[in-house]
Amino acid sequence: MRTARLLDISVIAIVCVRIATTVWAAAWNTQGDFYASLPGTYVKWVNPTLWDSPDMRGAWGYHRDTYFHGPTQYLTLYPIAFLDSYEQIAWALLPVYILVIAVAWVLLYRALAILAPGRRIAVPLFAATFLFFPLLQAFIQREFEVVIFLGLAFALLQVMRDRLGVAGAAFAYVAWFKYIPLMLFGYVVLRGWTRAAMAFVAASIAILTATHVVFGLDEFYNNNVPSHAAQVFRVFDYSFYYDAGGVLNGDGFCKGWFETETTLANLRHGLCAVAARAPIVPPNVVYLLICIAVAVAYLVTHVRLARRVLDESDERWRRAIELSIIITICSCFFFAHYYYLSALTIPVTVLLIRFLDRDRRPQLAVWAVAFVLLSGFVVPTGIVSRLTGADVWAWYVGYGWWLYGELLLIALLMHEYWALAARPAPAAAQPAIS
Repeated sequence: MRTARLLDISVIAIVCVRIATTVWAAAWNTQGDFYASLPGTYVKWVNPTLWDSPDMRGAWGYHRDTYFHGPTQYLTLYPIAFLDSYEQIAWALLPVYILVIAVAWVLLYRALAILAPGRRIAVPLFAATFLFFPLLQAFIQREFEVVIFLGLAFALLQVMRDRLGVAGAAFAYVAWFKYIPLMLFGYVVLRGWTRAAMAFVAASIAILTATHVVFGLDEFYNNNVPSHAAQVFRVFDYSFYYDAGGVLNGDGFCKGWFETETTLANLRHGLCAVAARAPIVPPNVVYLLICIAVAVAYLVTHVRLARRVLDESDERWRRAIELSIIITICSCFFFAHYYYLSALTIPVTVLLIRFLDRDRRPQLAVWAVAFVLLSGFVVPTGIVSRLTGADVWAWYVGYGWWLYGELLLIALLMHEYWALAARPAPAAAQPAIS
């Protein structure tokens, strides 16, 4: 007991140091895609000072009549338009996002405590959440994904409590940020959750109506959104070429990948990075095979589970794992920068608590490898770079180390989902919560 307590204290201390260094970094490193997506056309009328602010000139949206992200971001953060510079926005969001992440962690803790009643999960959950670098990077850069993490944690808790209508509305809020999570609607329909589907539709109508009244919907797709959407379907050809500067670029399936890129972290670009160094690997074929395997395994398992009577515990785990799979697909299978992986905090912690609750040490070891690969090797790469004199982050992203973490995470989730359907039915199962 004394050893366990000392271990807990040590872990908490290490995590607190990491949190402190992250907050310090966030004070001085403020620009990312959130900055690039600003200010949005409405700022031209609401606050011309911000519209013309000199520190906004580097943003993609500077003096452009468009909105690079979905309605959820601009509706939620509408008040930032009344600040006069991006510097003011960054400082204003810093304490807000600290509070948002803290609340999200509490909600996640409550959801996972329902899955593992009686299990002491606070310390491992604290460590897994606040050592997960995609989430930390999203916070440092003031990315709206921090708020999406809160929305997903809230939705998971509502699903665990069988408040499906509230969960459906939360799913809609998340979905109208970057559109791909609209597949959450397909999930609730597949599950036959009428309340959730109706709430999703109602919330979507409210969000889109408010968006049209406040901003105008036409300016949400007069940008790079259509090209990103079209790229999703380019899966039948790929090639590589050197540009005028001698940098290797991808085309077709690999369009958008280039060898010096240090932010993209999705399956497509990871496979392209591998193929660029090992031409024998056709990235589009491997990608399609992974997609087919996941889709078939998921649907077959769904059918098998639908034919069974699950007890309340198994039904809750089913929901948590299914939601984790959907989140992982949305985060990894399409266009994604590294900080998009902050949403993987949900599936990563769901698996951690499942393996701890069941004392599954082999799976826990695989989980640890996946966590290290997904989290930039856990140790801050800036420190390692100073010690080694090499750009460790560029090496980490350029060689696609996160790709193997994503593949391991997907494999663990699909294995747990399949195993749930393969378990012998309890002799006298209590009816599931739905």
